Amino acid sequence: MFIKRPLSLILVAALVCVVPAAADDIALSLVHGQDRIDIPTRAIVSIEAQAMFTYVLIETQEVRSIPSPHVEICFTAAIKERICQLTSRIVEQPLNIVVDCAVISSPIVREPLCKMPCFLISANDIFEANALAQRLKKGSNRRCAPVS
Repeated sequence: MFIKRPLSLILVAALVCVVPAAADDIALSLVHGQDRIDIPTRAIVSIEAQAMFTYVLIETQEVRSIPSPHVEICFTAAIKERICQLTSRIVEQPLNIVVDCAVISSPIVREPLCKMPCFLISANDIFEANALAQRLKKGSNRRCAPVS
């Protein structure tokens, strides 16, 4: 399997696909027993592998970075509402992240993903993050059976 340990979704935010995806361009799917969101590659604004997580301290406006390999995925505005609705209904429940018909992570949704246009998927190292980013950019040429 591609991932050596479970990945976690850093709840920075997320969005959803309003338009059904064609079978040959699914980048990833968000799957829960209540709903499934297939996100096509055309609904993704950017996919970037990063070795560090950078943030700003609100009190001092100081910029800090910590080692944290991950893939940042940013979506079009058209998909925000559906992911927001799904994650609002499933707080404190797992959400499967499916790439190329394989569950790569099952993070617990700690809060609705409604505020930011992107979310992060953690990786073991930058090489794994780069490989995942490439898989997401390529998309899958098959529609997967439901995963719950």
